[in-house]
Amino acid sequence: MIRISLCLGWLGLICAASCESAIAQDAAPTAPNIPVPIEASATAPAQAPAVAPIQVPAEAPAQATIIDLAPPAQAAVFISDGGIGAPRADWTVTPSPASEQPLDYDSFIREVLQANLDYAAQRYNVDIAKAQLGAAKLLPNPTLSLDGNRDLTYHDKYATGTNGEAALLRQVESRSVGITETLQLGGKRKWRVRVADETYRAAAATVDDFFRNLKIDASEAFADALATQRTVDSLRTAAAYLAELTQAQETRFHDGDIGEADLIQTRLDELQFRNDLSKAEDDAEQARLALSTFLGRNRGQTRFIVKGHLEQAARSYDLPTLISQALVNRPDLVALRHNRDAAQSSLVLAKRQIIPDVDVGVQYAYNGGVALNHPIDPTPAFHQLDLTLSIPVPLFDRGQYGVSAARAQADQAQVQLEAAEMKAEVAIRTADEQYRSALTRVQSFKSDILKSTQTLLDARRYSYEHGGSSLLELLDAQRSANDIQQAYQ
Repeated sequence: MIRISLCLGWLGLICAASCESAIAQDAAPTAPNIPVPIEASATAPAQAPAVAPIQVPAEAPAQATIIDLAPPAQAAVFISDGGIGAPRADWTVTPSPASEQPLDYDSFIREVLQANLDYAAQRYNVDIAKAQLGAAKLLPNPTLSLDGNRDLTYHDKYATGTNGEAALLRQVESRSVGITETLQLGGKRKWRVRVADETYRAAAATVDDFFRNLKIDASEAFADALATQRTVDSLRTAAAYLAELTQAQETRFHDGDIGEADLIQTRLDELQFRNDLSKAEDDAEQARLALSTFLGRNRGQTRFIVKGHLEQAARSYDLPTLISQALVNRPDLVALRHNRDAAQSSLVLAKRQIIPDVDVGVQYAYNGGVALNHPIDPTPAFHQLDLTLSIPVPLFDRGQYGVSAARAQADQAQVQLEAAEMKAEVAIRTADEQYRSALTRVQSFKSDILKSTQTLLDARRYSYEHGGSSLLELLDAQRSANDIQQAYQ
């Protein structure tokens, strides 16, 4: 299992830290397969054309399991031609600086609030909704129209006029300017603003709920870092005692007081505890690294030294009051209520959309005159003012399907709210049961289990040192104490 974990860890490291672009190389029809053995050598050349499989020991199966890291040849068909998906050369990525810093819970949560990148990204949703609210309040832009015409046929042609003199044959040429505005009837703007306002409030409540869940996740991560560090401290104490015991056993073995079996048993238990300590230290380091994911971009390589206590004073509360307050104030439920109100306002807006809008326009035109001796149509110049009114005729689309869809969305929003309220109440009751059960277990540990375990361990150690207990009884007591301490964490 350790060798398999080593191989899987190596594969994970390759996948996480690979900086080479996955682009098919046309020059090489097939990529060389690089076999990675399950067992890895402690020392290897810096560069080698190929890694030869290491032979498995005699007690293992004769055929070693080889993992091939090279992609299959047919995988190249999924890679874009010409490296379109490759990173650009002008991109700048700055790694975070390495540092070490003590960190307590209050400082951690404050920095999460100020620097968490996911939370910062979520806050932009509020800015977007606010901008959409401002856009909903705007009136439609008027339309400006400019018009003009020119007589291309007779613009510069002359003929004999009615008075026998030369007459310009040009017909009437006009120039006009107009403006048209859409009048939204039926209170559409009012309900459009109301929909946008409810959406804006829902976005703000959603961000609050995101931070609520973020704070829960961050608190759990911090508590996990504290607990894993406590486990490390406990295992270090046990490993130190077993190291001293092993030295004492070696002395007693050389003096002929114990047999070789007892010495080997002590060494094995010491090695097992050291392996457990090594794994616990890895877990503690991973828990500390996980704290960086809640903070800003420059925290990727910060090694935190967590400070604090896991012990919390018991809290008293009235469960029905807590549930009623949560159903009113929880941000996710608040957001769903705003979404429901927005959906209901959208239904009203859909009904008002049935009322057609009116386009009202005014246009001024100047019509150039035609020569008064024009042989066909003498016309003097004149000014003209036009008023236009256009209304769409709802002959086919009367908004009936839009109203049906809006009504279904409003009903859906109400059902979603009721479902979320039910789940929230069940979650609170479940959390209450878990909290009370945890209080009972912690009290049992503090009042009896931890004290009795330590008393038993001290008694076993004293008894073994004075020949009253066997080695197995001492080691069993040490294992039990370690297991109970980890369970308490």
